[in-house]
Amino acid sequence: MYSDSALTSLSPEEIRAFIVQRLKAALPGLPLETRYGEPYRLTLVHPEAGEMVLNLGNLVHEVRVATPRTAEHLVDTFVSLAQRAVAGPEVDLKKVYPGLRHRTFMDQAGQSLTDPLVGAGPGDLVSVVLSDQGEGVAILTENMVQTAGHQSEDVLLAAEQNLVALLPQIFGELTGNDAVLSLSLQDHPWLGTSLLFVPSVISNAMSQMGWDRVLLAAPTREAVDLVDASQRNAAKIMERHMLERLAGPRTQSEVVFSFERNGTDYVKSHRMVDTELVRLN
Repeated sequence: MYSDSALTSLSPEEIRAFIVQRLKAALPGLPLETRYGEPYRLTLVHPEAGEMVLNLGNLVHEVRVATPRTAEHLVDTFVSLAQRAVAGPEVDLKKVYPGLRHRTFMDQAGQSLTDPLVGAGPGDLVSVVLSDQGEGVAILTENMVQTAGHQSEDVLLAAEQNLVALLPQIFGELTGNDAVLSLSLQDHPWLGTSLLFVPSVISNAMSQMGWDRVLLAAPTREAVDLVDASQRNAAKIMERHMLERLAGPRTQSEVVFSFERNGTDYVKSHRMVDTELVRLN
């Protein structure tokens, strides 16, 4: 067993080997294999739960930049979530939310894009239903919610209502020499990009800033980022911001949208694409 300080000093390959060792010890007897020749994506096959994909990429990145005290905790949490995944996630209708994930992420995670709980999203994203599991977040499938005794329609409705209840938590922060406005949910940072489902939030933020049109992006899961499009160098500012964010963990979308302020004042179904999100050519 490595100490916290030793763990953070390892190479990515060594950290991966350490995590795999921990997973095998926590999940004895279950086949754990590299997926499609990609060393940071592992396939876990359970006789009842079926095939699951464990993505180690974000974890390895976070361990390498973590403080010594948190490195071991990050690995412990990941292993615990893997154990939970085998048992199946708990589905509490008070803790489900509409979310967004990159299409490639869904494929790498072995998630079907045809599942009734997966829908169209803006740009390179698809809409999903996320379940807060305490230590982490699970992407729900129709089979999961039916096994828990729920109907997909009830879960979708609950997810939308729960997101509305969180809107008072919205937090705006100016970054990049005050050129980028990042909108997030203060107590639920992993739901930041779900604000794309609420165009009125974006419009209200633009009103407060005095902006009529913005470049809008969601390069990470924590926030929706806005740049005033009336600036002559707006595209350069957003490009620089995107490159910085996409170099870190938990990346989300590589697309930049053009968004104009409007009077929309309701939450659209998380399975509908917001028509005001127009992809830039």
